[in-house]
Amino acid sequence: MDKIRRIIRKILIVLLVIWMIAVFCLSNQQGEDSGNLSRIVANFFAHGDTVKAESLEPLIRKVAHMTEYAVGAMIFYGITITYPEMSRKKRLILTFAYIVLYAASDEFHQLFIDERNGSVVDVFIDTFGAALGIIGMLIIEVTIIMMDNKIKEDLKNPKIENK
Repeated sequence: MDKIRRIIRKILIVLLVIWMIAVFCLSNQQGEDSGNLSRIVANFFAHGDTVKAESLEPLIRKVAHMTEYAVGAMIFYGITITYPEMSRKKRLILTFAYIVLYAASDEFHQLFIDERNGSVVDVFIDTFGAALGIIGMLIIEVTIIMMDNKIKEDLKNPKIENK
């Protein structure tokens, strides 16, 4: 089991590094390039209606922020699960702290990019996304534990069916 846990941990660490690089690259785009990506997605959902696309663009940008940080939080929390000696409370605090610090550093980084600005509001949006990702992981974790306990209970007390 420890070998499997170490393999899963290594895979998740690679995914976390890829996620961090992706966030960095997206934040490193100049304002116009970043806006173009949002406009493409907005136009797709607005089916070519320019007015609708313009009104959708800010929402799409904020949902993208939340989604990327939900993914990061899920990956990081997954890494912490591979340390069975770590309490759930410690995993939650560590994941939340890591993601909030990364979000803040990402916004700080944007201060140095042409046509971009760092935003405390975006840090809060990223944090909200991270919280959703953590909640998602908690639901998955608790569901797996409950299923595992049910299987163990069924193996201990097999039900004999009369035919």
